[in-house]
Amino acid sequence: MKKSATLRDVAEAANVSMGTASLVLNGKRGVAAATRERVLEAARRLGYRASPRRSLRTPHDIVVLVERTPLSPSSDPFNKPILQGMETVARGRGYRLILEFVEQGEPPSLDRWTQDGVTGLVILGGGDLDEDWIRAALATGLPLVMVDHYVPGLEVPTVVPDNFGGAYAMTKHLLEQGHRRIGFVRGPSKYWTLGERLAGYLLAMQQAGLAPPPELIPPRVSHGEEKGYGETLMLLDLEEPPTAIFAVSDKTAIGVYRALNERGISVPGQISVVGFDDIELARTVSPPLTTVRVPCEEMGRVALERLLALIESGDWREDNMRWTLPTRVIPRSSVRRLGS
Repeated sequence: MKKSATLRDVAEAANVSMGTASLVLNGKRGVAAATRERVLEAARRLGYRASPRRSLRTPHDIVVLVERTPLSPSSDPFNKPILQGMETVARGRGYRLILEFVEQGEPPSLDRWTQDGVTGLVILGGGDLDEDWIRAALATGLPLVMVDHYVPGLEVPTVVPDNFGGAYAMTKHLLEQGHRRIGFVRGPSKYWTLGERLAGYLLAMQQAGLAPPPELIPPRVSHGEEKGYGETLMLLDLEEPPTAIFAVSDKTAIGVYRALNERGISVPGQISVVGFDDIELARTVSPPLTTVRVPCEEMGRVALERLLALIESGDWREDNMRWTLPTRVIPRSSVRRLGS
């Protein structure tokens, strides 16, 4: 018995992405006339018949792959606005977002991404979404955009904040406030974005002639809700503690605050603290946290706009641009100018 033609077969025969083929075969606009005719001719030649499940999958689906963490994406203070930005664009264009969670150590599976109705993929963040997952997503032939993640050497369209520039600017801000001994509380090495923040800090310090000794960048000893806590205690136990601590994220800065509070050390009276991301909590802690603002909702909007442009153009493999959105320092009350 001859095997029925699939959406992938049609897309390959017409030399377009599966997303573009799906748009054409479901009567959607946004595809050039010549491309539309090529897809329809391929479908006729192959005898393609849409799956009866397709009627249950309207509007078109975009799968968002995200690492499973203790916090759901809808309540995570960093990912939530990114998803809101995506949802705004998707809903306005007749698409639906479907979240798919990746467990630690889970191998990638292509089958559930190549069903009729799935027109594109978004990889949100890094962590357990390693290179194997990204290569598997590329192998589907579906248009793909990565958000807040980047893998050197892989040609994938990406949308990221300027982590390096933001950390560099924040370190310069602390230097301008008279701080010279600045500690840095790092994050997990599996997150490429956090490594860029460390690099920005290091460059600013080196340019100031203050290359930090290893003791000012303690090894990670705290995880989950405790992040930043144990590393701060290590910094405080130094013979010469830092006058300022740069936490790699706002959530890490909360752990820094807690350790300082337990030791009876005031912020910013005795030690200044800064973070990165500008999540809502950064504005409500006491004192309000000086931080670097990441345009999370804009990242989500730009990512979906790029993905839809790739889906509708049919030439998605030709656009491997890395879109870097600007970040900026937000001064608040957690930094003291030394000598004032």
